[in-house]
Amino acid sequence: MKTGWLLYDQADLEQNRDFASYVEAEAQRRNLKVETIRTSQLEIGVHGGGNLYLRRDGRDVLPDFVISRQRDALLSEHVERMGVPVWNNARVCALCNDKRRTHQFLAGLPMLETKFGNHRYAVAPEPGAYPVVVKPTDSHGGDRVTRVANEYEWREAVDEILPHDFLQQHVASDAGKDLRTYVLFGKPVAAVMRTARKGIISNFKRGGDVAAHTLTAEERALVQAVIDRFEAAGAPLCFAGVDLLYDQGSPVLGEVEDVVGSRMLYKVSDVDIIALFLDGLLQRLR
Repeated sequence: MKTGWLLYDQADLEQNRDFASYVEAEAQRRNLKVETIRTSQLEIGVHGGGNLYLRRDGRDVLPDFVISRQRDALLSEHVERMGVPVWNNARVCALCNDKRRTHQFLAGLPMLETKFGNHRYAVAPEPGAYPVVVKPTDSHGGDRVTRVANEYEWREAVDEILPHDFLQQHVASDAGKDLRTYVLFGKPVAAVMRTARKGIISNFKRGGDVAAHTLTAEERALVQAVIDRFEAAGAPLCFAGVDLLYDQGSPVLGEVEDVVGSRMLYKVSDVDIIALFLDGLLQRLR
């Protein structure tokens, strides 16, 4: 029986224990052993002779595979360099968990006007540029995503983010509405439309309304273009979310979620995305 790690930061694990337990149980049904491991249990580095090491709870040990639900690309790359496959891989982790890198990498696809803010020289927009949306480059779950209407609000929003870097974006004409498309091993498998009840934050955990959605031809083409760009760069989207916003009636890139949540998908559909993911993973381990 192959043994893998479901890897979490402590804070994320506290919010996702049901997910972790379900992954462990479904893996067992497929003759796989999955152990939920916290990143704090691991130590990585290089021996004096130059060889990499990975220790779990003080012991040198390697799993057969890793399902990464953490956002440290260095850790993922370290595990990969020791010969252990990681889903999603380190390249996906690096590109998706810094929103500047995501937009830079996907330049050429439809997206909102976006400025990459730096904490060392944060400069407020010109008076005529408002409203804008400000968010941390590593934000997820709607954390500190703020629509600002003037320089005072802008400075308040940026102060909440500092000393981290931030993103500043044009406000979509259909602000408060976005589409999450779930991607498994390079294929779109389901989509959920999210709508904010108030303001611009549509995330399910923050009270957004959700509904199953069938992709239009235009939406599917954009999602596939994102998938293809990642695939060509050696960063296949194996269990991820591609989020689209809507501006002037057309879909545009929102972001790409490496550690994608699935609660809302289970709420609005019969798609068992965890089971589907584990089936695909099992095929790739044979």
